[in-house]
Amino acid sequence: MHLNRFSQLRARVLFTLIVLLLLSVAAAALFGSAAAVLAQDQPPRESPPYDPARVTLPAAPPLALLGSALYQQNCAPCHGAEGLGNGPTAKDLSGPPTAFADAVAVRDLSPAQLFHTTKFGRLEKMMPPWSNRMDDAEIWNAVAFAWSLHTKESEVVAGKALYDASCANCHGVDGKGDGPDAEGQLVDFTDLSYALFSSQSDWSKGWQAAHPEIGQEWTVDEQANTLEYVRTFSYRPPWESPYVAGAGVISGTVVQGTAGGGAVAGLPVAMEAFIGFDQVAAFTSTLAADGSFEFRELATDPNIAYLASVVSDGISYSSDFMALSPITPTVQATMAIFGTTDDPAGLRINRSHWIVDQQPGALIVGEIYTFGNDGDRTYTGKLVETDGAPVTVGLRLPPGAEEISFDNGELGDRFRQVGDIIYDTMPVVPGEGTRQVIVRYAVPYQGTSLDLQQEFLYPVDQLTLLVADVPQLKVEAPAMEDGGLQDMQGQGFQLWRKNAFEPQTIAVKLQGLLESGSLDPRAVAGDAASGIDSTAPLASTSAPLEPWVAWAMAGLVGAGLLAAVGLALQRGSVSSSYSRQDLGQLRESLIEQIAHLDDLHAVGELTQSDWMHQRSYLKAQLVDVMQRLEKGAARNRRA
Repeated sequence: MHLNRFSQLRARVLFTLIVLLLLSVAAAALFGSAAAVLAQDQPPRESPPYDPARVTLPAAPPLALLGSALYQQNCAPCHGAEGLGNGPTAKDLSGPPTAFADAVAVRDLSPAQLFHTTKFGRLEKMMPPWSNRMDDAEIWNAVAFAWSLHTKESEVVAGKALYDASCANCHGVDGKGDGPDAEGQLVDFTDLSYALFSSQSDWSKGWQAAHPEIGQEWTVDEQANTLEYVRTFSYRPPWESPYVAGAGVISGTVVQGTAGGGAVAGLPVAMEAFIGFDQVAAFTSTLAADGSFEFRELATDPNIAYLASVVSDGISYSSDFMALSPITPTVQATMAIFGTTDDPAGLRINRSHWIVDQQPGALIVGEIYTFGNDGDRTYTGKLVETDGAPVTVGLRLPPGAEEISFDNGELGDRFRQVGDIIYDTMPVVPGEGTRQVIVRYAVPYQGTSLDLQQEFLYPVDQLTLLVADVPQLKVEAPAMEDGGLQDMQGQGFQLWRKNAFEPQTIAVKLQGLLESGSLDPRAVAGDAASGIDSTAPLASTSAPLEPWVAWAMAGLVGAGLLAAVGLALQRGSVSSSYSRQDLGQLRESLIEQIAHLDDLHAVGELTQSDWMHQRSYLKAQLVDVMQRLEKGAARNRRA
């Protein structure tokens, strides 16, 4: 059984699912608010006119692949995800935004002009300056991606063929003006101080003035394709890998963590490189007799994340994500591998978070389980049915649970239901918090009360129950300690805790639930019947939640605990897989969350260890999302 290296990495940390949909909604509101702020009754301001002297040259050709996420975050709300000028906030502008997908619209614009406009804005057109959100290098990468939207790989490939046949002898194969037939000093298309300040129109005019006979039989599109290829000498389009080998070195050691376990010498070790959460390079080597490995000539671009992995007994073990830079071009890593066992004796739940919300007539429940393994062998599971695959940790959901979905897998695939227990099929590596499962489901009810029972099949170190508070709701959990009321994003939650207990069933009695067909008072601020202003902050009567627990809570609520499950009840069906649009939202929200995490670390609110673990988890989430997006795109191409 192969343990997906990204899933393994994700399970290794205690940090759980964070604000996804909530952040994307907030981000959209933020971007959309820029136009609204500028539209207020105040004297219109103007951005500075285009001044080439204020354009900072990039240190290297801009990378469209790295600019993709920046564009989607900062530009797409107005210019559209595909550059069609049809973003959700475009209608609020005083005029249509530039449609980057239209070759005619960008023909007379140079990349430098786009950089200047992005950095300093066009306030008279209700475009804010983005220098307060992106540095110059990020702006250049975003501009590179925006530029790429009006062309495609096949057109550039066609242009390359024409260039190689008719232009390279003079202008050089690499565009440096050093071809074998060059006479005099020709322009260097790789010179960023020249190329980035030239538009396609400038080059077309120069072409016709210098040698109109070349390409005179070509169509307009063929001439345009040739110039688009010339443009790639000064930026890297998104379909080209931005990976460039360098002086980086990653070395490390793989150790056997099981007493009497197998030798590590000779095992294959892989190193993968990711940029913008796409794999851009992969290397393989073999462990030496002492378990050591080394990869040399690696790129030192700090935007690249490296991941080492080794397979033992069919299970892939991974390092944390690593980064190199010109300042720190070397990194060392240590990985442990383990023998295997089918004995579940060492399994336990290190932490469980049980989050309960409601809509009229149904509880909406999310559960986060962080499993650990006290043994020194990876638990690979056991057969619980004669014709099934080995299964590992099991979850017994409350009676009546339906609309069951998981954060990273589906029933019948990774997760298997046998009787009234749902099992994971992923192995559990030794250590604390090495396997994580996030499940959501709904429990319909009649009337206004429900006895909710949850059986825990393993010893539990820490259990947290949070119940979304509504007027008249009464919660009784006799086996748990009442932690008072907590405020989370303006929503109150009743908090309950229980620590260090053996396998048992926890009973929770809920009274005053929202009856089917009734209105949710939280949906209307200042509802007269309740007398509660749902926008008012709630006082906390207990100690604040640990920050990572609060993030986990906000994640389940923000990631659509109601939207993903509750709304599906109203439709009568729910898909256990995300749509491409959903995955796109998850991708962008995760990118935003990584940036926020980096900010917390920079100001000292996260330790180095917590920051590395949490960032690795989020990176792994992104890799998983990007892989699923790519699989969907591949299916569409085959269709």
